[in-house]
Amino acid sequence: MGEGKSPIGVKDLILVIQFLVILYLLYRNRFVEWRHRMRRKRHGEYGERLVAEFLDDLEDVFAVYHNLEGRHENQRYEVDHLLLTHQGIILVETKNIKGTIVARKEGWFQIKSSGGGRHYEREIRSPVQQIQRTSRIFEQFLASNGHRVRVQPLVVFADKDVKLKVNDSERYPVLPLYQVEEFIKNQTRDIPLTTRQLRKVKDFIDQAYGR
Repeated sequence: MGEGKSPIGVKDLILVIQFLVILYLLYRNRFVEWRHRMRRKRHGEYGERLVAEFLDDLEDVFAVYHNLEGRHENQRYEVDHLLLTHQGIILVETKNIKGTIVARKEGWFQIKSSGGGRHYEREIRSPVQQIQRTSRIFEQFLASNGHRVRVQPLVVFADKDVKLKVNDSERYPVLPLYQVEEFIKNQTRDIPLTTRQLRKVKDFIDQAYGR
């Protein structure tokens, strides 16, 4: 009868546990940050789907596009949502963040309350700066291909419980989702785009992004 494998001894088990503990201590912060990053990513993607479904149901919109990515003059850009309307082209930057969103001179902040009633805040990237950059590049991209159309940037917060405290001095509108439909209806232009112009822009976008 051959000899069986000897079971792991107590010392070996202690060494394995110590090794795992050391790994945990070394990489704990990275793991926690990765988990938070994945949670924010999933939350953001859910917000984009929510806004996409809302925009798809709007009336008086010629065409709606979601998740456009491209590059123009070595500048990469991402468009969450694009609306073609007779009042112009609207680019939407979507954020799905809970709590109170405050825009101050020193930056943008998210304020949340814990279960124990404690308040804390963290700085977030300015969505206005994001959509400003995206709109500028996209406008240049259209113009370089013969479509001189002004783009209307819009920032939308998807979470139904969000509270926005944004200065009136912000260059572009920042709205909760439920106000978007009214905003689009109230858009006016001195010379609105004709259906022919919209068709030309739509054909270009379809070709440029393989739609």
